[in-house]
This record gives sequence, structure tokens and C-alpha cells, in this order.
Amino acid sequence: MHVLDIDQMIQSFVKSLELVVIFATICAAMELTFPAFRYSFGSYVRGVRNWVIRLGWGALVWHLFAVGLSWLGVKPLVTIDFGTLLHADNAIINCGFAVLSGVLVAIAGDFFYYWMHRAQHAFPILWRMHATHHSIRELTAWNCNHHISEPIIYAAFVALPLALIHFESGVVPVVAMTLITFQAHLSHSSTRINLGPLRYIIGDNKFHRIHHSIEPHHRHLNYGFFTTIWDTIFRTAYWPKENEWPQVGLRDQPEPLTVRDYIMFPFDRNRWRRAKVRSGVED
Repeated sequence: MHVLDIDQMIQSFVKSLELVVIFATICAAMELTFPAFRYSFGSYVRGVRNWVIRLGWGALVWHLFAVGLSWLGVKPLVTIDFGTLLHADNAIINCGFAVLSGVLVAIAGDFFYYWMHRAQHAFPILWRMHATHHSIRELTAWNCNHHISEPIIYAAFVALPLALIHFESGVVPVVAMTLITFQAHLSHSSTRINLGPLRYIIGDNKFHRIHHSIEPHHRHLNYGFFTTIWDTIFRTAYWPKENEWPQVGLRDQPEPLTVRDYIMFPFDRNRWRRAKVRSGVED
């Protein structure tokens, strides 16, 4: 594998962008039809712009991550063959097992995400990067970007542990990635459409909005991304009431509107001197 395989990075970028466009647009249609909040057209434009930047940078980061694993000779310590564990002669049942195996992979991966996410709220250096995401006040399926530095954090705390687990069934990573991509947009969507009682297993926009809330009593809750199981186990789950749709963002940090603000958010000394963030790390 070449250190900088431009063609491969472009292919990765295009595939990722295709998934984002499909799922973000579906969720955006739900936001416009069944809105919990109506946000400006400009927020959607910023979201599209920032996704392109993020995915472009992410293609480079993930390519270098794969090259690094290859060079270091990192091998899986555990192999899970879903083809053996989940198999049936019926094609429809097999399709269901494929989806189930993808869900199981996503839940397993979310264990590592959960603890990474808690660390992002506990350590100032990680919080500054993550606060870019929390500063968004017009939170929609399109306008839900993380900072460009966060793929590096994900690689270290989520992707590396998962690289030590090998899944034999080739359909599993595809299904898992598709589910996770859809979840990324649904969980930040400002639509009133949600998963209802299913959120006790799979996180949705109503559950995750609590995590973005500006209300003090919602702090340090609902860290899970794909599943709510780990929040339940580690006692950080908060189940929103029927009409509980809090305002989101950071009280003392404005949402970055320009490309410069988006990229420089964690490193802007003036921004961090002017404001004392109250929504992330406790003083």
C-alpha cells in the first residue's frame, strides 16, 4: 500500500460523501416536513461545506491509518465469523442475519466510542476539539460536523481497538458502516420523527439532543452514539420526556460560521480567552 495513494483516497472520499448526501438529505426532508425546530437555510449550506472539508481530510487520515497498521504489522487478536454464527438456508432470514450482525458490530464499536466520548468531555485538550461540534446552535442532519482533528482521535481510541477484531463476513462492515452513517444524521436531526421505544437500544435524535442541551441538568449524559446500552449500563442515560426538545449549543461560544472559524476553533486563543465554556468540562 502506497503512503499517498491519491486514487484510493479520492474513491474513499466519494463513497463517504455519497452516504452522507443520501442520509443527510433523507433526514433533512423529515426536518422540513415534521420539524421540531426550523433553522436557517444558511445552516444547511454551512453543513454541506463543512462535510466536504471534513470528509476530504478524513480520507487522508484514514488512508494513513491503514498504511500505518500495514507497516506496523498489526494483526487481529480475535476473529468472529458471523457466517458461522448467523446462518440460515432461507435468503430472507440470511438478509436479516446480515443486518443483525451489522448491528452487533456497531454496538461493539460504540463501547469504545462511549469511553472516548467521555474522555472528550473530561480532558481540556480533547474538549477544545470536541467543543466545535457542541457549539452548533442550528443543529440539523446536515449541520452536525465535528472538527477535522477528530478522525485522529477516533483512529486512536475506536478504530485501533476494532482493528484487533476481525470479522469474517464481508457484509458486516458494510452494513455496520451504513447503519452508523445513517445514525450520525438521524441523531442530530431536528425532526420530531424519532425511534420511540426503540431508543432504549438504538440512540435517536431525541435521546442525543439531551447531550447537546444547554440546560445544566443535562450535562454529562447520553454519551452513546449508535446504542443507548452503554449509557444504561454505566448510568449516564437520561430518557427525555415527551415534549422535551431543549435548545442546544454552548452558552458562551458562538457557532463557527466561516471556514477559518471552523478549522481554527480549538486553536483560537482569543475565542477561548473571551469565553469560559460551561457546557463541557467542569471547572
